[in-house]
Amino acid sequence: MKEAERAAGKVALGHGNATTQAVNRRQLAEIRPKMDLLDVRIADMDRMGVDVQAVAVAVYQYYYWADPELGAKVSRVVNEEVVEATAKYPGRFLPLGTVPLQDTDAAVGELRYLATELGMRGIEIGTHVEGEEISAERLEPFWAEVERLGTVVVIHTQGHTHPQRMQGHNFVNIIGHAFEATLATAHLIFDGVLERHPDLKIVVVHGGGYLPAYPGRIDHGWRARADVSENVPRPPGEYLRKFYFDTMVFDPAQLKFLVDRYGADHVLLGTDYPYDMGDDDPLALIGATPGLEQWQIDLISGGNAARLLSLT
Repeated sequence: MKEAERAAGKVALGHGNATTQAVNRRQLAEIRPKMDLLDVRIADMDRMGVDVQAVAVAVYQYYYWADPELGAKVSRVVNEEVVEATAKYPGRFLPLGTVPLQDTDAAVGELRYLATELGMRGIEIGTHVEGEEISAERLEPFWAEVERLGTVVVIHTQGHTHPQRMQGHNFVNIIGHAFEATLATAHLIFDGVLERHPDLKIVVVHGGGYLPAYPGRIDHGWRARADVSENVPRPPGEYLRKFYFDTMVFDPAQLKFLVDRYGADHVLLGTDYPYDMGDDDPLALIGATPGLEQWQIDLISGGNAARLLSLT
């Protein structure tokens, strides 16, 4: 996997202008032990008050760009190695798998393998497959199998499909990632995936992007225009309430909005560890959020994740 790791590093450093790339190089040198060594990660978890962490590969290791055969092989290696590595620390990690979405049959096959043979309870996927929407018609068998198996899907953005306007100021990350989450979520709603598969359990990181904060506009469009309501028999805001969002919004008022609008049972603790755009003290944000009752705090800080991922 050393070649894969080097390739991931090159991709991670390649975003943005010269200043952004220099910052990324310095950050990568600092966080590499946190990414590679689970002992280091556990020490940080203990300091942060995190008992169990759901872990997945870095987004640059989805390998959707690879040919289907290679993509399937890489997914198998990644899944088996993540399970093997985390098994050495019982009760501290819950591994999330990866599937080669560039090939539907291979993705379904790997999903079945990781769920039934490896015992993985969730997967992480990107917001698009080399520019193709994750709501594409060809992926319908994949979503059907996800629903049948009850697998949790975590959607984590990987860069942005239109980076030319986001070269400076780390816009690719601070704006682009949230916008990618917005687009992916909207496509899943308006392309009918949520209508056809109402029992999907989908977690959208970065607080779900921008769409959860502005649901009135899509509902108004649904009422006003036939091209918006096509394939969407109910107001899109109703489907939006089916998603789960993490706490990575950095602002108590925004977290309070998510809880009030979508329910404490649909918000999960997030850290984006170990990156600088993560939250090194995630419990402090929950504690600083006004008006939360203890039962809500309990759900957000661990109860929802335990329920979704079938943890005892």
